[in-house]
Amino acid sequence: MHSNNMILKHPLSVRIFHYLLVISFIPLALTGLILFFKPFTEGAMNLTMHIHIAAGILLTFDALSFFIIGYKRVVLFISRVFSIKGNDFKWFAVLGGYPQKLLLHKKVPVPPMEKYNSGQKLFGVFVFIGGAILIFTGMALWAFPHNLPHGTVALMGHLHTIAAWALTLFLCVHVFLGIYMFDDFKAMFLHGKIPYEEAREMAPLWVEKEIIAISKNKS
Repeated sequence: MHSNNMILKHPLSVRIFHYLLVISFIPLALTGLILFFKPFTEGAMNLTMHIHIAAGILLTFDALSFFIIGYKRVVLFISRVFSIKGNDFKWFAVLGGYPQKLLLHKKVPVPPMEKYNSGQKLFGVFVFIGGAILIFTGMALWAFPHNLPHGTVALMGHLHTIAAWALTLFLCVHVFLGIYMFDDFKAMFLHGKIPYEEAREMAPLWVEKEIIAISKNKS
């Protein structure tokens, strides 16, 4: 779906945060899988651990920097993804219509969404909570492994592994659907804009309540 009428969905600050998130989390996920299954020699595993730690430091720096610099956007993001409404349950009942489109080539009615659909909101909740768990437990296990009680270290290790697996599996779905919705994919990695018609179809409540409302206020 293409149009010369484009609207901004992902500002530059959000795109930069996303770039750094990709650069840090993908190496974290890959090295984390290697550290979990331990398929290589001791020397290779030590190198993998160093890469894992470096990527973790980058992820922590990225998250803390964006939280400080883009505090208002972080608060807005949290308010969006933690907002649960009746349409979210209806969206999950049909899984956003994606299985029907992909498997049956059939379009089914989908409840109107705001800026993020219900699946994106759920992913956002996992990213926020799971990311916080990953950063906190990862830094503690790296910096203070010998200063914490053995039971605490074991608990943090389990939490770190569970959060990592959950985010990695969610990431696979996120990447697949991100590429499937290619206009949004290009917007996040390139110019930040999506066609108005696509926004109106995928996120009509966002367009009606925020985009059109802002335009009317300016006129």
